[in-house]
Amino acid sequence: MSHDPEQQLLKAFVAHTRSPSDPAPLLQICEALVRVKRDEQMLPWAEKGLALDPRNRAFVHARARALRLLGRHAQAVQTWLDFAPLDWSPLFYQARLGRDLYLSGDTAGAVALLERALLNPAEDDDADKLRVHKWLAEALLSTGDARGFKHWIWRNLGDSGNYRYSAVPMWDGQRDLRGERVLVTHQMGYGDQFMLYGSIRQWRAAGAEVMVTCDAVIHSVIAASLPDLRVVAARRPMVRRSPIDAETLPAVQAFAPTLQATLLHLPMLAACDQPRPEPFFEAYIRAPVAAHGHAASWANALRAQHPGKALVGVFWDCSQRHARELSNKDRSWAGLRSLPLEALERLTTDPQLTSRVHFVSLHHPVAEIMGGSPRGNISHYAPGIMTFGDTAACIAHLDAAISVDSGVANLAVMSGKPTAVLVNPAGEWRWGSNGMRSPWMRDAHVLRQATMGDWDAVVSRAAQWLLQR
Repeated sequence: MSHDPEQQLLKAFVAHTRSPSDPAPLLQICEALVRVKRDEQMLPWAEKGLALDPRNRAFVHARARALRLLGRHAQAVQTWLDFAPLDWSPLFYQARLGRDLYLSGDTAGAVALLERALLNPAEDDDADKLRVHKWLAEALLSTGDARGFKHWIWRNLGDSGNYRYSAVPMWDGQRDLRGERVLVTHQMGYGDQFMLYGSIRQWRAAGAEVMVTCDAVIHSVIAASLPDLRVVAARRPMVRRSPIDAETLPAVQAFAPTLQATLLHLPMLAACDQPRPEPFFEAYIRAPVAAHGHAASWANALRAQHPGKALVGVFWDCSQRHARELSNKDRSWAGLRSLPLEALERLTTDPQLTSRVHFVSLHHPVAEIMGGSPRGNISHYAPGIMTFGDTAACIAHLDAAISVDSGVANLAVMSGKPTAVLVNPAGEWRWGSNGMRSPWMRDAHVLRQATMGDWDAVVSRAAQWLLQR
């Protein structure tokens, strides 16, 4: 028997053609599509299966999952509602319906359902209970409600790998940190680290001496931005409670921490403050000094070529959508966040903008090759964007930035640069759930799709935002 998932998919398809009224091969097709990371292609097969076996929960789950990956969240919600009478585990059902309610825009409905779900007596580390915490956190935080952070921290037991330095206790909520030496360990993505390290100032104000770890590719930026801290590059932990790796351990021991906190703990220190910090995540990012010098010379030369024009950085394509090794969830979400090249070219070829603005690509060249380069009124950063240090230096010498929801958007906003962030209706909580302002960061001007996949109005508003500046 072959263990090759592609062969299993082919075998299941052949079995279906021979017995089209048998639901078993259809279920095998759905399962094989998950294994080959093509989950969104399950939709027609799940629907065929439901036509044959309307009470099969596996087909219902597959249909809802495919719809979510395709960005059709309201239809995913309706799927759960249509099949509510089936014999679901209550927590399994509530976690998934609550998630899809939030993603579909019904934030109030999601919060109410997920809060009820937490009354379930399941163990705290139950996988579905952890999903409830995660999506309740996102729903609350998207409305600017800092209570969400106490739920977000549960990701340390769930889907966010993290370090555990067992020689010292984990921070337990104490607010007076005078005399404490706190090791803050990183996790999650680059954008999360750019944003959340904006809370370090609150820990310093509480009296802590702080050491932080971060991903190696952003180390130069974090070190330049937090110059009075010890900043150490380390691999990203992929499982929970990972021991500090051997390369990082000597630096940790030399710092001699008395407490540890994870990246997810950082916003919790000020989450209950009244009034709360404004902005909650204060811009702090600075480019490395060496990269700054190269960027200044380049920007002066570019301004001489385009006198009187504003220089605006633009980032439009999330490269994860091209990475076959990533999960289908990650690739699909990256695709839903990315601006199609033809939509971007409405900006770079707009004659009215061309007389006022000159665009600069903020993409790494490898990523831009994968996604394509726009025509028109756009240049590339001549020193070359090879690292996030280069990106930060380039942004520092621009007048504004336009970016889809990405690590670069977080970098630009946390650099204090006016940034139009282009998001879909189910965008990340940090950009809020409505309006043009983020409830968490000052310099984000949020331009949000009304309908998933429809970028036309967003691009028009981005053009107006530039013309009004």
